[in-house]
Amino acid sequence: MDKKGRWQRILHKLRFTYRLTIMNESTFEEKFSLRLSRLNVFVVFTIISLALITLTVFIIAFTPLREYIPGYGSVEEREMVYSLSMKTDSLEQELVARDVYFQNFFGLIMDTDSAMLTGTYSNYSDGGPAKTISGNSDATGLYLLSPLNGSILNKFNTASRHFAVDISAPKGSIVQSISDGMVLFSDWTLAGGFTTIIMHPGKVISVYMHNSTLFKHQGETAKAGDPIAIIGNTGENTSGPHLHFELWIDMQPVNPENYIAF
Repeated sequence: MDKKGRWQRILHKLRFTYRLTIMNESTFEEKFSLRLSRLNVFVVFTIISLALITLTVFIIAFTPLREYIPGYGSVEEREMVYSLSMKTDSLEQELVARDVYFQNFFGLIMDTDSAMLTGTYSNYSDGGPAKTISGNSDATGLYLLSPLNGSILNKFNTASRHFAVDISAPKGSIVQSISDGMVLFSDWTLAGGFTTIIMHPGKVISVYMHNSTLFKHQGETAKAGDPIAIIGNTGENTSGPHLHFELWIDMQPVNPENYIAF
C-alpha cells in the first residue's frame, strides 16, 4: 500500500497544474495566462526535441545543406577521396611488389639461361681498341666507363653495407651506361627511386639509383656511353641529388673504384 501510495503522490505532483501569467507591470493587467503541469512540460519538451532531431537527420541525409556542415564534404569529394584511397592502395601494393622483385632479381638471374652470360661481345673504351670478351667471370679486359662526371660523396664500404659509390654532379647531369649490355630492370623502387639495372658481358651488373628520369626500358640494349638516365633525388634512401652506383661481378658486389676511373 505504501508503494502504491508513493506512485500516486508522484503522479499527482506530475499532474498538478500551475498557472503561468504574464501581466503588465504598471497596471497589473493580465496579458497572457497558461495552465501547465510538470507532465505537460515534459511531454512538450520531449516532442519538440524529437521533432528537432528528426528534422536535423532529414536535413543531413536528404538535402544539399549537409555539405555546409564542417568536415562533412560533398558526395563528389567523398567519391574522389575513396577513389584516391583505392588508387593509393593499389600503387602501394605495386611498389612493394616491384621492390621485392628488385631485391631478389640477382637470385632470378642465377636461374636464367641468358646469352649475356655466355656470348661474345665487343666493348669499346674512349678511343681504345675493341675487346672480345667470352665467358669472363672476373671482368678481366673490360673497359668500363664512368657512369657520371662528378665527385664521390660516399665510398664503397662493406662494414656499413654500402655496396656502392655515391656520386654528386650538377642538376640535369646525364648518367651513362658503363659498357654494352641489356637492361634487366628500369622502373621505380621504394628505396632507390627511379632505378636502372644493366647486365654486361662477363657476368657484370651495374646498378643506377635515385634518378629523376629514365631513358631505357626493360629488355632494351645499351651501348657503352649511351645516356640511360638523368641524375636525381628519388626514393626513400636519399638525402640529396646524387647517383648511387653499384657494380656486381659474378653475383658479388665489388668496389667500383677498383674498375672505373672516376
